Amino acid sequence: MTDDKDGSAAQAQAARAEDIFRRYPAITKEEAQEALMFLKRGRHLDVGRVTGMAELQTSIEAFRHDHRRALRVSIGEYAMFAAGVFLFIGGLFWVLAG
Repeated sequence: MTDDKDGSAAQAQAARAEDIFRRYPAITKEEAQEALMFLKRGRHLDVGRVTGMAELQTSIEAFRHDHRRALRVSIGEYAMFAAGVFLFIGGLFWVLAG
């Protein structure tokens, strides 16, 4: 469970992202980076809440289209996921066989 500081920081980040998406495309490069980080690394509930807002759908779709390369999952991220799955299954077999 997160403490109040983490929760309030995440809520502030979500509110900031919401404001950026409301003003899109009239945002700075720094604000675009903030929005990208929110979409890629924000709390899932907050990202879902903000991206699910009907009044932001058009601007969020435009943002995602304009920044589709930055929002892609990289090969390194795929490799980390595959390694995690491999280690989990390997550990499971090791525990069950031991």
